[in-house]
Amino acid sequence: MRLRTTSLVAARELREAMRSRWFVLAAACFLVLSLGLSMLGLAGAQRAGLAGFDRTTASLLNLALLFVPLVTLSLGGLGIAGELEDGALAMLLAQPVTRLEVYAGKYVGLLVTVSAAICVGFGATGVIVGWTVGGGNVRAFLGLVGLALLLGAATLALGTLLSVALRWRARVIGAAFSVWLLLVYVSDLGTIGLAIARNLGPAQVFILALLNPVQQARVVGTLALSDRLDVLGPVGIFGVELFGTAGLVALLVTLMVGAAVVPLAVGYAIFRRAVIT
Repeated sequence: MRLRTTSLVAARELREAMRSRWFVLAAACFLVLSLGLSMLGLAGAQRAGLAGFDRTTASLLNLALLFVPLVTLSLGGLGIAGELEDGALAMLLAQPVTRLEVYAGKYVGLLVTVSAAICVGFGATGVIVGWTVGGGNVRAFLGLVGLALLLGAATLALGTLLSVALRWRARVIGAAFSVWLLLVYVSDLGTIGLAIARNLGPAQVFILALLNPVQQARVVGTLALSDRLDVLGPVGIFGVELFGTAGLVALLVTLMVGAAVVPLAVGYAIFRRAVIT
């Protein structure tokens, strides 16, 4: 794989994403919501005497867990499927590039695009909070930015896999939205229902939670924000008792990296053998 060729494909994907009305609207909404939460957090912090960064970080964690997977699953899903459907991908592959360079370049370009939107949203919020009140756990705030980027990388890889496997825009968008609902909402309800129906213990429920990158990010973010174990629930307490706080964080971060690498590898295996006309 030639890095120069891959970077050219990535730059092309970055330009295409910036022209997308969907992405521009999504990035603008994320920025507005981040700023809105920062204002609400500042108002509450001033009344309650809380540090600005602490309250804002807690609010932004929930926003990131909802918003980042929605954008990345959709953007990743359209990255290859859209060009497969209109024939642009066949024209690109007719150039002196390999499929690995195209696949990696598209993912890197989209990841840079999403990372820029996340950094702008969080960066603007951090500047406002730091300028207005300052104080608080700045390290936790910066950790949340890194956590959002890692979650974005994992869900973008999953969206790219959907794009390669399903090939058509309509099917990919429907699947991406379904996966988003599964990761963010249905997973919690399904785990609760399964635990009740099958009388599962904390260990079994903990293993189920490890399969969801959104749940992994939620636990890591909660551990970064609070030393109180009761906010994690019995399953989180079980994980801390089993691995320790540092061990649990290391395990979850490793699983999130794996959640990005495995779908990317499976997607490329499909893409390498796909018939593209």
